[in-house]
Amino acid sequence: MGGAIVSARIWHVFFFQWEYYSKHLMEVFYIWQGGIAIQGALIGGFIALNFYTKKHRLSFWELADMIAPAIVLGQSLGRIACLLNGDAYGSPTGLGFGLVYPEGSMAYDAYGSQPLWPAGVLFLTYNIMYSFGRFNLEWLRGDSPRYTFHWTAGQWTSFGVILLSLCMMVFLVMRERKQVQISLNS
Repeated sequence: MGGAIVSARIWHVFFFQWEYYSKHLMEVFYIWQGGIAIQGALIGGFIALNFYTKKHRLSFWELADMIAPAIVLGQSLGRIACLLNGDAYGSPTGLGFGLVYPEGSMAYDAYGSQPLWPAGVLFLTYNIMYSFGRFNLEWLRGDSPRYTFHWTAGQWTSFGVILLSLCMMVFLVMRERKQVQISLNS
């Protein structure tokens, strides 16, 4: 766990906010003030797990499979915390509804009190990644009936979620670009 936390902090500092931390070097160590990145946590955690399994002569992959649910739970709690904290936010909705973040949050600093979309692209990316993994795991199933293309219901559902998520991503990105263009022309 220590390797994951240290690497998560290093990743955040150097890849997301180096401009700030390069001017406030002592604050690099102030982890209690926030600022960690899941990518760094995963890399540091896997490196530490690799050393641990070699030292204790354990199977890396068996232990990785055992802790995978904890990784997913930790990542989901982190995503929720980022959303609530206002440092993982979407663009303005342009409508009368959305998430309005309080003064002092990164979202408020960026957009003020405008209603914002939740970080939908992250949610859609998760849907795509999960569905892609589920689609491929379904090939190994022996307990599901097969339909067209010899796909299971889980594969058809995953395929539909991937298509719908990709369409929503395109829609959201195009709408955001249109809103930026409108504001630039105003």
